[in-house]
Amino acid sequence: MGNGFMAFGDGTAAPGGIVTIGEILVEIMATEPGHGFREPIGLVGPFPSGAPAIFIDQVGKLGFPCGMVSCVGADDFALVNLERLAADGVDVSAIETDPDQTTGSAFVRYRPGGERDFVYNIRNSAVGRTRLTEAAHELLRRSSHLHVMGSSLASGRIIEEIKTAIDIIKGQGGTVSFDPNIRKEILDAPGMREALGYMLAHCDIYLPSGDELTLLTESKSEGGAIAEIFGLGVSAIVIKHGAQGASYHDAREHRRQPAFTVTEIDPTGAGDCFGATFITCRLQGRSVSECLRYAAASGALAVTRKGPMEGTATFAELDALIVSQRRGILPDRPAPPAQGAGILAELAPARAEGRPFGITSVCSAHPLVIEAALLQAREDGTTALIEATCNQVNHRGGYTGMTPADFRDFVHAVAEDVGFPRARIILGGDHLGPSPWKSLLAEDAMAEAAAMVEAYVQAGFLKLHLDTSMGCAGEPVALADQQTAERAARLAAVAEQAALMAGTRPYYVIGTEVPTPGGALEAVPETQVTAPEAPLATYGIHKHIFMSEGLKSVLDRVVALVVQPGVEHGNETVTRYDPEAATALTASLGQLPGLVFEAHATDYQTPAALAALVRDGFAILKVGPALTFALREALYALDEIAAILVPELDPEVEPLPAVMERLMLLNPDHWRSHYHGDTANLSILRHYSYSDRIRYYWPEAEAVMAVDRLFQRLDGVVIPPPLISQFLPRFHERVEAGTLTATARTLSVEAVRDVLRGYAAACRPR
Repeated sequence: MGNGFMAFGDGTAAPGGIVTIGEILVEIMATEPGHGFREPIGLVGPFPSGAPAIFIDQVGKLGFPCGMVSCVGADDFALVNLERLAADGVDVSAIETDPDQTTGSAFVRYRPGGERDFVYNIRNSAVGRTRLTEAAHELLRRSSHLHVMGSSLASGRIIEEIKTAIDIIKGQGGTVSFDPNIRKEILDAPGMREALGYMLAHCDIYLPSGDELTLLTESKSEGGAIAEIFGLGVSAIVIKHGAQGASYHDAREHRRQPAFTVTEIDPTGAGDCFGATFITCRLQGRSVSECLRYAAASGALAVTRKGPMEGTATFAELDALIVSQRRGILPDRPAPPAQGAGILAELAPARAEGRPFGITSVCSAHPLVIEAALLQAREDGTTALIEATCNQVNHRGGYTGMTPADFRDFVHAVAEDVGFPRARIILGGDHLGPSPWKSLLAEDAMAEAAAMVEAYVQAGFLKLHLDTSMGCAGEPVALADQQTAERAARLAAVAEQAALMAGTRPYYVIGTEVPTPGGALEAVPETQVTAPEAPLATYGIHKHIFMSEGLKSVLDRVVALVVQPGVEHGNETVTRYDPEAATALTASLGQLPGLVFEAHATDYQTPAALAALVRDGFAILKVGPALTFALREALYALDEIAAILVPELDPEVEPLPAVMERLMLLNPDHWRSHYHGDTANLSILRHYSYSDRIRYYWPEAEAVMAVDRLFQRLDGVVIPPPLISQFLPRFHERVEAGTLTATARTLSVEAVRDVLRGYAAACRPR
């Protein structure tokens, strides 16, 4: 059994991910030192915690596939953990919610000398119900490594489940690591020593801390204990020595790693972060020295934050510490940027503090657009916000044929292809309401909307724009604020119930000062800026209704209002942002603390206008048609280039514009109500309108095949710079300078990224 783990030391990545099984709890910490909890004292928390939870969260922060098996109660303590784990990239599908149990907790107080006192509620909490559900078995089947914590061996039931998990992982050729993590409170529990011995005999890598090395061996010397453990079949031993660093031992080598110098604030979780980072790096095929160095940096950074899970770190943060220590610098570790959907809650506070930043909302289902968005976010080190509309994606399939779960899987598949971590993707749902079914009676349309919202939340969407302002059959085109808010509250209640079952906490956007989903129906020579009293009234009525419906927790997570800042695009015109015209609207944010504005249809705005929007409080910038417009420009240009460079490959091939024209004429539903004029003008608009209705036709099978055929014709062909200058002049300098590869697919993605770069620059913190 001992050779399995070491097989990953040859520089190749291990297949599958890392999984752990065990306790999830919260820690509530005393704010002043002392002995125990025998008098009223100040407390802070709850902080997400649990040794295996900290371990797997650190794995997720490093971008490695991972998941956890556990059980929590249906309470806020569970949500504190589940939201953090999911945001950091941990698969929480195998964490079961038991409505009859409570999530575990621990009260922690530091003594004057630095030791800690704990009061635990774990053994009788929901974790005691942890079992290998079908979701857990599926997670294990996708995993190649199991990590076990000694603290999780608190009951015979969990021990048996872990033994089964070991058999599954080993049966797949996977490996097991074991951290005894032995607390005095559980060491003498019935069956604990036998369970610890079993885990030691069945693990591939052992990660004890200090004296734990000899706790389970007959030999009480370090050398004797190491030899005895190797005799059990363990491949490698990593000993954590705290402030003295760490050491590594296997049959061939012994290495030591000194500790990093940091200011300790809270040591809880440091060993868990160390172990998670070492295991992750080893499974990535890194050398032992590199694994130890990153692990030591991870453990060091973990102690610089108050709260057990607050100190988990990314590779970028670990690299920064390693470099700073080499230069002899003691880092003052800044607060990392919010991860995942949490960044949405930071928009308003950042603006209030005079450092406004924004986030680009990419509204598209085109795989090349999604790829470009993720590549741009990776380059910028930011979170990617990808949104789907109610017409585009819903529980009935929408016009893309995708349900919310399908869209999620589609985006995640693109992310995997380009190496972008899921933890840095926010999925959003736009205009979620009865719009797709507004021809039905209101009750029927709202039932469909509720099912759609539930599907979005179940699929992991964490940003929800509730839009219930449109009338249904027999109703006015636009509803009064009271009725709009009542219907929004109904959908919010559905979302919250689904979120409770999914273990998430979505953020909400309200307001509808925009055209219908899909864009304006006509040219827009003049666009009216929202009156400043309108968002105050919208928020006021929503607040009243939500509070009366018991939805205060939803109100606390409303992060933005949709308003019209005076931007729009029609078929051939663009209305640019005028900061002076929006002065009164911007000022109204002063009466809406904790909120920013969301601006729709910001396509084709100049970089300066985008930056002014963010500065003025329009922190969420939605863009869609401009991205597919740029992509269409590139594809049509490449089609012209292919006709010149490789005509002999397929002389009968139909030009790409001709394919798209035929598809649009065969099914005019997506453009007929938007485009007007004579035959010649309609032909121009179908292909070149700013509204870009052609975007609805790219997913059709024939269009997909036409683009694939274009890429195949140009496969392996480096396009000469003169042709770039003729057909794609914006790229000419980059191609000439050698900073851009002149291949068809690269140029197509680059066309979209050029648009996104303007948004990225506008959204950066000031």
